[in-house]
Amino acid sequence: MSSVSERTSARQARAREDRTPAFLAFSKVGGGWQKIGAAWRFRSGDEGYSIQLTALPLNWDGRFILAIPSDNGEPGEPAE
Repeated sequence: MSSVSERTSARQARAREDRTPAFLAFSKVGGGWQKIGAAWRFRSGDEGYSIQLTALPLNWDGRFILAIPSDNGEPGEPAE
């Protein structure tokens, strides 16, 4: 039987994993890319993603890309 602290630690580890996005969302702004949100896999395990946009650039045409984050949490320069 595991202790309360072991169960809590395991729960916290799963919660940290759940908060890591599978993709970061970027839009083309001027000559560069602006991070506008992220996408997470469904917790239920079903196919698909939940996308959260946290910014909407001015004069945005509605298009964005989803890029896989690098080890440091930021993607390289997305291809056009």
